[in-house]
Amino acid sequence: MFKGNKSVILFIFGTFISNIGNGMFSLIVGQMLYAATGSVGAFGLILIIQNLSSLLLNIIAGYVADLIDAKKVSVYINLIQGVILLGGVFSCLMFAKNIVIILMLINTILSICSPFFRAANFKLIPEVERHNITLLSFNGIRSSANQSGQLIGVALAAPLLLTNNPVYALGINSGCFLITSFMMNRIILVRSSDSINTTNDKNVLRSMYLAWFSMIKNILENKKLTLLIVFSIFDYISVSFVNLIEPKFATEVLANSAYISILDGGFALGAISSFLLVERVLNRWSFSGVAPLLMLLQAICYCILGSFPSPFFSSLVMFLIGLINGSSIAVFQTELQKTAENTVHGKLSSLRDIFVAFSTLVFIPIFTHIVDNSIFVGIDVFVGVLAIMSLLLYFSRFAGANKD
Repeated sequence: MFKGNKSVILFIFGTFISNIGNGMFSLIVGQMLYAATGSVGAFGLILIIQNLSSLLLNIIAGYVADLIDAKKVSVYINLIQGVILLGGVFSCLMFAKNIVIILMLINTILSICSPFFRAANFKLIPEVERHNITLLSFNGIRSSANQSGQLIGVALAAPLLLTNNPVYALGINSGCFLITSFMMNRIILVRSSDSINTTNDKNVLRSMYLAWFSMIKNILENKKLTLLIVFSIFDYISVSFVNLIEPKFATEVLANSAYISILDGGFALGAISSFLLVERVLNRWSFSGVAPLLMLLQAICYCILGSFPSPFFSSLVMFLIGLINGSSIAVFQTELQKTAENTVHGKLSSLRDIFVAFSTLVFIPIFTHIVDNSIFVGIDVFVGVLAIMSLLLYFSRFAGANKD
């Protein structure tokens, strides 16, 4: 598959390496802040900063990704993050008393960079030279590289925590971003002549407003694209739901909080393996046939999870949920990239992220309340939501996209 596909290899390994750093950073920063403050409040503040920056900056990030070469955006954003983290290492070593402020500042800057990185990569993926590899397979492999990198990053963080050298994780993360920047700079693109927007308008705010207004108008006029954005958010809600139920399911249903690692590991391994399902099976089916089926299969797996709880069986079901969910995300992302024009891919990615953020803010508090009262009722209600969405998706009669 990868023979002669140098650009694909560079992109996948870049994704893998950068997510090793991300996995380490998430775990290490949480531990460092807790050790410094004795409270989870500081890490909670980080989560708030991340979500607020995502909501506020996605509008700008999507516009920039469409206006400027997405490859350059990806290269420079990785380079900036690498330099910031390298500076963070020296700052933490030299000003240890101010480590909380330093970590907050680093996280704020990385949170600002993140929306630009996601928008640029969404636009960049269809433009990478990939020869005989289909866009769906490429998205599936990229998603698996993302998950496996984060999983390895978390594992590599453990020795640094045990040896009481967590600050060096920032240095490793810095190196990961710098390597990724180098790799992204070397990939070869195959793009159409209209893949980059140009504007002569010197009023940036007006230009951005008109660009977003034009895209949203086109989306509302395109029923398929509108429904794709709406239905694609439920896979991300499913990931949030897994994170929500795992602690209580392990503690109350399986009667051992340690089983949370088995459940989470099962889901992660499933998501990593999703490229196999995408490559061997889903490439042969149309979107209109496979998308409703994947959503229905997730509902069935959740139903089984709540009906036959046991450590081994539950971890197996979580593996299947991760496998199906990761495949579904790849399928929806591919269809979005195929359906929309190249010139709006950056803004489309940002719009989807905004929808995911808002929908998560709506759904998760509701399900938190239900799960607090009864985890089984919470699972049953979520099964119902996914089953209804699957039926609505099926009867929406999407036109299947041609294989590329």
